[in-house]
Amino acid sequence: MHAGLPLAEPTNLNLQTPPVLRLRLVAHRTLFDISGKKVWGKSYNGKFVGPTLHFLPGERVELTLVNQLSTPTNLHFHGLRLSPSGSGDNPFISVPAGHSFTYYFTVPNDQTPGTFWYHDHDMCMGNSPMNMPGMSMPAHMRMSTTSSKCLDVESQLYDGLAGTIIVGDVRNLLPAALHNITTHTLVFKDMQITADNHIRENGANTMIDDGAPTVRLVNGQLRPLLNMKPGSTELWHLANEGADIFYNLSMPNWSFTVVGEDGQLVRRTVKATSLLLPAGKRYDVVVTAPKAPGDAWLHTLAYNSGPVGNAFPDVELLHVRVAGTPANMSTLPANVAIGSEKSLANAPIAQHRDVHLGEDESGQHMTINGKPFDMNKSIFSTPAVLGTTEEWTIYNDTGEAHPFHVHTDYFQVMSINGKAQPFNGDQDTVVVPFIQKVVIRIHFEGFTGKVMFHCHIAAHEVAGMMSFINVVAPKH
Repeated sequence: MHAGLPLAEPTNLNLQTPPVLRLRLVAHRTLFDISGKKVWGKSYNGKFVGPTLHFLPGERVELTLVNQLSTPTNLHFHGLRLSPSGSGDNPFISVPAGHSFTYYFTVPNDQTPGTFWYHDHDMCMGNSPMNMPGMSMPAHMRMSTTSSKCLDVESQLYDGLAGTIIVGDVRNLLPAALHNITTHTLVFKDMQITADNHIRENGANTMIDDGAPTVRLVNGQLRPLLNMKPGSTELWHLANEGADIFYNLSMPNWSFTVVGEDGQLVRRTVKATSLLLPAGKRYDVVVTAPKAPGDAWLHTLAYNSGPVGNAFPDVELLHVRVAGTPANMSTLPANVAIGSEKSLANAPIAQHRDVHLGEDESGQHMTINGKPFDMNKSIFSTPAVLGTTEEWTIYNDTGEAHPFHVHTDYFQVMSINGKAQPFNGDQDTVVVPFIQKVVIRIHFEGFTGKVMFHCHIAAHEVAGMMSFINVVAPKH
């Protein structure tokens, strides 16, 4: 691989955003060019970083997934508030090899602008494909899953089946002087390559090891070069679209001004010198280059996920060169009001629930509340009621950190290991440190159905650390 090539933005699947948007993603085996090295993997439309989708609030989307793989696959629209049922953001859909499926959904009118992503979420759990005919679906959505092998979600994600979604334009909510600043989408993914130049996947002869040395890439490139003018200000969409590993982003002597987290606007902007992105996490940040020319590196700092987890090293990711004619631009300070002031701190709590994240000594079998994932049965015996707020206490009973993710509905982090967290917006993924607990509040809004939740380390999800909650309409 050749480092230092100019940063290339992910391709755009669409730039036009009509009232009804019709798109097509083709999943197929692909020979990638990764900074000069040819590597076999799997892609949407031929790219290791899938094409970026652009949506607007209120837009009707008809997205056809064409499966040219040898395994069942599907799509999850991570972070978007869509129905978990029918042909919406339904992870129980499994599209067999050689088939196509069209997802139909409307982006909510109140969907905040920000960074989201899409990826495979097929829950075949290795070689046990789902029984679609047994589900309560319209006949036209039922499919036969006759494939003898279903590649697990960790392998499909790791192979390349992920891409970014941008809703609206965050810049429009910033001070007027920043409405036209340059934007960059920075997608972080890693790659382990076999001796025969294939991206490693789980199988009879190979296994993904999230603690092994790995090649960290930005937009599918090895240590690319980004040029900025002295004093210039930019908006960066940061997304960890990898399967398993953490990124702990930092730029020495620079800072990030956070304007969004997990696609949700922050209540007020905040300065940060480092940002922890577990798998699935996104941030929208404003950065300003120093006035003096020079070079800087975006690093992922060393991070240890726990005594039975992984110790990730410090790695240079992106070379930023500040040069040229100085720009006379505005900066974005901290404590600027952007997002909603609406907090769940005083909301009436309909139910309290405990969620225990567990794993055995081998680390190969994982559970929630002592039970591995069962696609036909929730760990909770009582459903959630639409329009109510619940408080969940998430206990990490293991020796490693777990990024806890909830589909469909966002949540507010109330405390981490007993320490109250000030409200600065909602999120869909939170890191639960090892042998600690996190308290969240969720307001179930808009949709009934099976709402998934799981650890977003794909290896842990596949190993069983996943379940769902039934959300039902209130009784009248």
